[in-house]
Amino acid sequence: MAKTYKQIVAQFHTSVRDTIVSRPELSYAQIAKHFGISEVTVHNIAIEFGVGRIKTGPKPGWLKKTKEAVNG
Repeated sequence: MAKTYKQIVAQFHTSVRDTIVSRPELSYAQIAKHFGISEVTVHNIAIEFGVGRIKTGPKPGWLKKTKEAVNG
């Protein structure tokens, strides 16, 4: 049975989503390299399914607060 383009894309997105969920130790860059797609595509698929990662970088405004503390 021939699959339509939409079915193939949906199946691919599902496999990327499963990898995002099942392998939290992998970065989006590593997942992208594994599937041969861009990090942006991995990020968009994560948003599509609501399975994004927790942001672990510095909080917004951290540099401004540090400068204020130094300058007094």
